[in-house]
Amino acid sequence: MPTIGVGEPNAAMKSTLGTMNGTWRLDKLRGNPSMRGYLETMGVPELAIEAHEKGEEDHETIHTIEFSDVHFKIQKQSRVTDMELDLKLGEECLVSLPGDRVKSTIATTENPGQQIKIVSRMPTMNGMANVVDTKTLQREGNILVLVQTLTIKNEQSGKEHTTTRYFVPHEGALIPLAATAKGSVGKK
Repeated sequence: MPTIGVGEPNAAMKSTLGTMNGTWRLDKLRGNPSMRGYLETMGVPELAIEAHEKGEEDHETIHTIEFSDVHFKIQKQSRVTDMELDLKLGEECLVSLPGDRVKSTIATTENPGQQIKIVSRMPTMNGMANVVDTKTLQREGNILVLVQTLTIKNEQSGKEHTTTRYFVPHEGALIPLAATAKGSVGKK
């Protein structure tokens, strides 16, 4: 199993703030770590929402970030979702989805390495949604904390929800692939 070094989050404690480059773990005890409101706004069925909550409750959610003056890359790894987003700052990224649907995403920053705003427009189960995902690095005492504010608004219904989640530096081994969403694909 690969291990992750202490990475930038801990090394950054030596400077005033540092960067969000490195590996982060969802702090389930702060903010509102549940994605329930976000998923309800997307029109996800209740049974799928409950499965999502159980997966996040029982397993770690890990984000690995690479952030420069021109580029933002995040790998999200958990029991319920494994995905990678790789964006050039200021350039719209269009992704074709099944059914002739398109998701558009653009990332911008006013403070590279310490703040990112990712704006997406995407089809959901009940119409188009606009999503603003802001990640901001902040210091709390002697540790760095990555604060995610995720706001979704359904264009058809007007329903809107904001979720705030906190991530702390992660040390040690990553989640074994078999315990993540991609590791369970096709497994019975």
